[in-house]
Amino acid sequence: MDTPTPLAFPLEKIFGSRTRIKVITLFTTGVKRPYYVREIARIVNERLNAVRRELEILRKVGMLSTREDKHRKYYLLNANFVIAPELASIMQKVGPGIQDVLFKDVERLGDVKYLCLSGYFTGTTQSPTDMLVIGSVSEPRLQQFVDRLEEHLGREVSYTPMTESEYKYRRNFKDLFLRQIFEAPYKEIINKLPPELQPGTSQESKTAVVIQEKTGS
Repeated sequence: MDTPTPLAFPLEKIFGSRTRIKVITLFTTGVKRPYYVREIARIVNERLNAVRRELEILRKVGMLSTREDKHRKYYLLNANFVIAPELASIMQKVGPGIQDVLFKDVERLGDVKYLCLSGYFTGTTQSPTDMLVIGSVSEPRLQQFVDRLEEHLGREVSYTPMTESEYKYRRNFKDLFLRQIFEAPYKEIINKLPPELQPGTSQESKTAVVIQEKTGS
């Protein structure tokens, strides 16, 4: 008897539908932020009515909560949902790859070696920054990018640009700023750092959830 590979496992039979699987994946493994319906439909590439239906189902079971702002209804993951960690673990292993479109153009900022999200995006209140960018980037483009993020999210986003040499120096001295980021949950968007400069190699534990495949340098 053949054993199906994890990626071929029919999740629809457990979770109800392909659209629901994609929505669950977005909220449990993606960036922790509010999403509105049309935005979700674009990200998961499914029909608007199907997405609305699945969002309402997930709201009723307590996985999602809603809020309204500027005549838009936003959906958020309920951090207290009883099986949220288990769903995240499942979707990270066998769920579809879902990329947050807010960060699809980050490589246009310059030679970005590494970008991770913390703070607001991961619910880490003690993090010193919401976004860490390592590499040689254009400051004006970075500011414009952050301005667009803030307009979309309706809140201020703190960010920290750092050259690769500065990162290496601070990492070697176990800088408190970096430790506060990497010893708490964070999400990698881009990781082109060499093996010896990987965040996890100098930390006791690594809690990152990669939401975009690493690309070669």
